[in-house]
Amino acid sequence: MSLTRRRFIETASLSLLASAALPAAFAQRNSELMNETFSPDRLTVFNGVSLQTFQRLIGERFSVSSNGRSLGSLTLLSVTSSASAPAVAKITMTGRVPAPAQQVSSNFYARFQGSGATLPQDTYTLRNAGLGAFALFIVPSGPGVASPTYTAVFNLLNTSKFL
Repeated sequence: MSLTRRRFIETASLSLLASAALPAAFAQRNSELMNETFSPDRLTVFNGVSLQTFQRLIGERFSVSSNGRSLGSLTLLSVTSSASAPAVAKITMTGRVPAPAQQVSSNFYARFQGSGATLPQDTYTLRNAGLGAFALFIVPSGPGVASPTYTAVFNLLNTSKFL
């Protein structure tokens, strides 16, 4: 059976209606048995996160886990600002009137000290009393280091509209 334009539009429309009517069918369940790293509830900690959010946590411990298995802890050593890209003016339309929006990025990286065996580059669930549980992609410092360090890079896009 060949795919006609009418059949394609019917199938796409039904898929769109099903996804709008049954969002729970397409959403990930918040369960400890599932891959805890990508739970949407764990990503809300990054709403409004900034360099200052992590600076106040320097010296604190973060427990690390993956798929429900505890992997030790990390201590936040430093938080460093990195050079921001220049602001980019982006023209969007508000009705028939162009409304420029300025996009500003905020970039920083956090350096952690590990305890125990070196963890491979991956996304882990970190827990801290101040921030709660959240997913974070960390990169180890390199092989053969006695006390491993890890880096997490944050590139945040802040959009503010002006007329």
